[in-house]
Amino acid sequence: MTSRLSDETLRRLQERGYRVTGPRRAVLEAAQTWDGAFTADELWSHLEQSSQPVGRATVFRTLDLLVQHGVLDRLHRPDGCHTYIVSIGSDRHHHHLICSDCGAVVQFEGCSVDAMLGELGRQTNFRISGHWLEVFGTCAACQD
Repeated sequence: MTSRLSDETLRRLQERGYRVTGPRRAVLEAAQTWDGAFTADELWSHLEQSSQPVGRATVFRTLDLLVQHGVLDRLHRPDGCHTYIVSIGSDRHHHHLICSDCGAVVQFEGCSVDAMLGELGRQTNFRISGHWLEVFGTCAACQD
């Protein structure tokens, strides 16, 4: 059974010419129900243990597709690994706080960086088209 969000995402992918296969559907549903950030291998292991096993390469390709279409955000951790999290929306400007200890992720909106980037663009004669911000630190749970 798919969620309304999964159905909407699958419909948008079909409208853009992508085939909606069983494995893609399984990756999307698993990703959208995951609690917090996950790695591609964690998602693949989860799917391997489910009734809908999916090939590892398919998981990676589908995650790339979902990032490309704003369904997921790909986060770059300090250790060089990538994790994924369901995006609060590609049409909503947002950033991430990432715990360096446990990997917890908090998405937040609002950005005071825009004013600084405007000035930076003027100073360097550089037309800035966008940015993303990932802030690393220690979450409250890991501080205790």
